[in-house]
Amino acid sequence: MTMSVKRKVRGGVALIKALEAHGVRTTFGIPGVHTLDAYDALYDSDHIATILPRHEQGAGYMADGAYRATGKPGVALIVTGPGVTNVVTAAGEAFADSSRIVIIATNLERKYLDTLEGNLHEMKDQMGVMRPVTKWAHRVMSAKEIPGAVAEAFRQVQTGRGRPVYLEIPIDVMAEEVEIDELPVGEGERTAPNPEQVAEAADLIAAANRVFIFAGGGCDDEEVSPLLRELAHELGAPVCTSLMGKGAIPEDDDCAVGAFGYRWSPESPIASLMKGSDLTIAIGTGLGVRTTAQGTMPLPTPLIHIDIDPHEIGRRYPTAVGIVADAALTLKALLEAVRAGKRPKERWSVEEIRAVREANFQPANERAERYVAYLRALREATPRDAIVTCDMTMMCYEAVRYFPVYEPRTFTFPRGFGTLGSSLPTALGAKIARPDRKVVSLNGDGGFQFTMQELGAAAHHRIPVTIVIFNDSTHTAVKVAQREAYPGRYIDVDLVNPDYVKLAGAYGITAVRAESPAALSEALASALQREEPVLIDVPIKLEQY
Repeated sequence: MTMSVKRKVRGGVALIKALEAHGVRTTFGIPGVHTLDAYDALYDSDHIATILPRHEQGAGYMADGAYRATGKPGVALIVTGPGVTNVVTAAGEAFADSSRIVIIATNLERKYLDTLEGNLHEMKDQMGVMRPVTKWAHRVMSAKEIPGAVAEAFRQVQTGRGRPVYLEIPIDVMAEEVEIDELPVGEGERTAPNPEQVAEAADLIAAANRVFIFAGGGCDDEEVSPLLRELAHELGAPVCTSLMGKGAIPEDDDCAVGAFGYRWSPESPIASLMKGSDLTIAIGTGLGVRTTAQGTMPLPTPLIHIDIDPHEIGRRYPTAVGIVADAALTLKALLEAVRAGKRPKERWSVEEIRAVREANFQPANERAERYVAYLRALREATPRDAIVTCDMTMMCYEAVRYFPVYEPRTFTFPRGFGTLGSSLPTALGAKIARPDRKVVSLNGDGGFQFTMQELGAAAHHRIPVTIVIFNDSTHTAVKVAQREAYPGRYIDVDLVNPDYVKLAGAYGITAVRAESPAALSEALASALQREEPVLIDVPIKLEQY
């Protein structure tokens, strides 16, 4: 597909026109002297809005949040050198969590690339910094290459497993004039399932007594979710999700049992469904060691494993049928076979599944009960379709099991890389991309300080996100780990925090303090009615040392 333009422009204009051709409507980034040509072109753009974060790490997380909320690639525009090193952490998170983001950065003039001549922002190998955290990295060396390179970046980012991609443009290429007469548009390629493998999978389903479905992040999608639900109902199969799969099926559906938690535990009520089944269909999950507790999760065998990434098939669990294909296309094919008669001999009853679901949502112990009180308050005040972004914090770890989610793309978590501080900028990106949804950012007090400067972006653009900080003046997860491994030997885990209400006030952001679950529910319900950013500071003491 191409779009005709036919005009002589500078490389910066060619870049922005190419982004417009791909439907980009927002870029996240901080302008610098090396990106002036691109930003001058953005000044004239009638289609692309710019969001100004306060740090390039925030730009990366915002692009990631935009993707997670919509399924459409987010775009970060980054300056040479320190801008690139700043965005690497967010790129690493996107890589680990299979997020589709496009990072575009400048570099020095072509004659100075990788030469260490004493220039501003120079690096020994800027491309080498980005390659480990992207699936595709490319440097253009002339302005005429820009439209094609942008098209290839979008083809790459939308094809196969989601990962970030990186495009680098030297600053003199940005300034170079070029005549462009067409703008190619890169489109993703979808992999259809092998019909013979679908038939093998259908035969296994027909031979089974009862089926168990495990749904990962590849199912947390508006197209895949209803197909997953249909398959579960056709088979009478319970659906358990991984952390990344939360939202793939409404967690009050007759076939849903929820997610078992941050990682597998043999005490999980869901174990009874696994042990009572004799076939697993795993969809859109790598069955990674963190999810499966080093492969100890007792998935029933045989295993049908469906994933877009061939490297995940058979790595941790023996696979009877491994289908490397698009989840939606594969589920459609399986549904056709099932409706033609390939059903298991028995169904799990609605009552059996409900009993496990209800047990799974009950606090496992008195400690969990303390957290669940706050999670119930959050759920009570939050609309069913609201987007909730999590940080690496204790409340969010417990939310994986105890906070029910009802729609795809409404629960985000920095699962793979485990970065602190992602929640606030991820929420801002999600709200920019989905202005029709309420967005709530959940934070710990320690992690919040990694990116709290993005309160400036929230205030600047008046982005109506509600920011909740669970505040115990501690890096709690680490202190708990020290308690378990080295009792009484606590070091560098207790914090001196700012007054978050006053901090928000310094930005002109409305802020309140909620000192109980009931107060949190009331404050959150009120905040979500306002078309402005609101911060809620929640003092807690939920751990015992």
